[in-house]
Amino acid sequence: MRTPDRDRRGSRILALCAALILLAAFFYPASALDADYYVAENGSLFHAEVAIQGAEAYEFTEPGYLGEKVSVDVTNISLSGESGEDAEFEEGWHSISFEKGNYTVGYDQAFSNNDFNVLLDSSYNITLYLPDKYSVSNPLLGMVSTGGSVNKSGNFTEISWKMKKYAEARFYDDFQEKMLFAFGSFWLALVLIFLIPYLQSRRKKDQ
Repeated sequence: MRTPDRDRRGSRILALCAALILLAAFFYPASALDADYYVAENGSLFHAEVAIQGAEAYEFTEPGYLGEKVSVDVTNISLSGESGEDAEFEEGWHSISFEKGNYTVGYDQAFSNNDFNVLLDSSYNITLYLPDKYSVSNPLLGMVSTGGSVNKSGNFTEISWKMKKYAEARFYDDFQEKMLFAFGSFWLALVLIFLIPYLQSRRKKDQ
């Protein structure tokens, strides 16, 4: 006669366990993979090292003007297994294919205007390494997309994003900052040259 009560209690326990599992998955998501990018000294390209899991292909893309993925040319492609050994792959049209597994994909990609941006398939821990000559601190010249954390580490400026699909950073060098200061000083002087005589003439008229 007590069997139905036991069944109901068992159902409630299972439902509670399922709810706890869902809550844990929501508040404590699985750790993201790493995607590291190293900008070259001349700022014309970066070297990428992107971890992938359970994959058998990888496409090389960048964000388009509307946020869509656009195929991009890359060079110096490499593929390494979990223990760091080189793995075989076949090159396709802006992509590579390989035996299904966990790997790190390496490649070089050119970019311009000191504007770095990437768009990934899933949430990653993204880290950008800038040579010491570059900075992002001046808001008139540089920027870091939402969630980015900037830290100085040795000869590099390290910018990191946690659990992000998209990351962007615009950086500059000392020459660009000096040019901005010179340009601003020129326009300030020009304004003062015309403003002071105008104010003096207004004062005379008021008198």
